[in-house]
Amino acid sequence: MKNTGNFGSGKRPLFGGFFLLFLSAVIYWLGFSMLRPMLALYLNEAGYSLTQVGLLMALHAFIPVLLAMPAGQIIDRIGPRQAVMTGALIMALSGGAYIISGVTGALLPVLAGQLCNGVGSLLCWGALQASVGQIARTGTDAGRSNHLLSNFAFVNALAQFAGPVLGGIFADAGSFTWVFILFTVLSIVVMLCSLLFPPAVRMKNEAPAALYGFWKSYASGIDLLRQNRPFGTAMLYNGILFILVDIQGVFLPIYLAQIGYSNTRIGTMLSAGGVASIVIRPAAGFLVNRFSHSRMMSGSLWCGCFCLVALMFEPGYLGIMAVIFIWGLSSGMNQPLALILVANTVDAQRQGMGMSLRTMANRVVQVINPVAIGGISAVVGLTYSFGCIAALLMAFSFMMKKRLGETEYPSA
Repeated sequence: MKNTGNFGSGKRPLFGGFFLLFLSAVIYWLGFSMLRPMLALYLNEAGYSLTQVGLLMALHAFIPVLLAMPAGQIIDRIGPRQAVMTGALIMALSGGAYIISGVTGALLPVLAGQLCNGVGSLLCWGALQASVGQIARTGTDAGRSNHLLSNFAFVNALAQFAGPVLGGIFADAGSFTWVFILFTVLSIVVMLCSLLFPPAVRMKNEAPAALYGFWKSYASGIDLLRQNRPFGTAMLYNGILFILVDIQGVFLPIYLAQIGYSNTRIGTMLSAGGVASIVIRPAAGFLVNRFSHSRMMSGSLWCGCFCLVALMFEPGYLGIMAVIFIWGLSSGMNQPLALILVANTVDAQRQGMGMSLRTMANRVVQVINPVAIGGISAVVGLTYSFGCIAALLMAFSFMMKKRLGETEYPSA
C-alpha cells in the first residue's frame, strides 16, 4: 500500500507544501516565544507572588502532558489543515483572554488564556510537525528529507530568538496589552495560512475519518511507544536531551546571577547559546547523514554533560561563554534530531500521534525537572547540582548503550 502522505507525492508537492509550513511555523514560534517571557513579566509586575507566577506558567505545560495522545489522535483523523486552523483559532481566543486581563488586571482571564493556549498550541504545533514529517516521507531521498527537516528547525530557531526581542520592544513602547494584541494577530495569521494548506490525501484503504474514544487514544499512543522500538528509544532520548534544554533556559540564568554577573552580562552570555542553536540546526541533517542517528543522540547527551561539569569550576566570563556556546550546539540538535527521528520511524498516517508524544515528553520534563533540580540544589547547592545531573545523565547513557546499539534507524 503506497503512502502518499498529506501533500501528495513527488518532488513538487514536497517543496510547495514545505514552504507553507515554513511560513506558518515561523509565525507560530514568533508569537509563542514572544508571549511566554512577557506573560511571566506581566504577572510579576502585576504583583503576583513567584509561586502564583510559577503555577500559572506551569499550567500551560500540564495541558500537553494530559492531552497529548488525544490531540495526536485528532490530528491524524481530521488532518493537519483542520488541526492547525482549529489550534490557531483557540490560540487567538486565548490572546483575547490575555487582552482582557491586560485591560482589567483580573487573574481569571489569564487562567482561561493559559488553558486555551495550552490546548491550541498543542494542536497547532503538533499538526505543523506532523505535516512536515509527512512531507519528508514523500521524498525518495532520505538524506534530502533530513536536510529539509533540519532547515525547518533552523527557521524555528530564528523565530524563537527574535520573539522575546519583539515582545520587549512592544512592552516598552506601549504595554503588555500590546504584546497580547500582537500575539492574537499572529495566531489569526497562522489560521489564515492554514486555509492555503493542500487538503489531506489519505491512504488508499484507510477507514473513514472518525474520532476514536478519548481513552482509546491513550492506548493507541502507548502501543506506538511499545511496538515501535526505534520510536520509543528516540522519544526516551528526546526527553532526556530536553532536560539539558530546560536547564539552560531556567537554571543557567539563576546560576549566572548567583556568581555575580549583571543582567546585561547574563543576557549577553545566554545569547551565545541562541547563536549556537541557529548555527547547528541547518547542519543537523548533514550530521545525522554522516554520523547516524544513534551517534548524534549519544554525542549530544555527552556534550551537554561536559558543559554541566565544566560549570562546576566557574571558568570565568569567556570560559562560561564558550561553555554556553557548546551547550547551545548540543541543545540545538534536539528539535531537528527529534523531527527527523519521528518522520523516519512513524508511519505517515500516525505522524500526529508521534509528534504529540514528542511534545508530551518535553512537557513532562518541564513539569518534573524544576522540582528535581530544586530538591538536589537544596542539598548540595545549584552549582554542584549541575555535576549531579551530569552524573545521572551519563549513567543513563551507559545503561542505554546496548539498547541504542541494537536499535536500527532508517539509513540516509
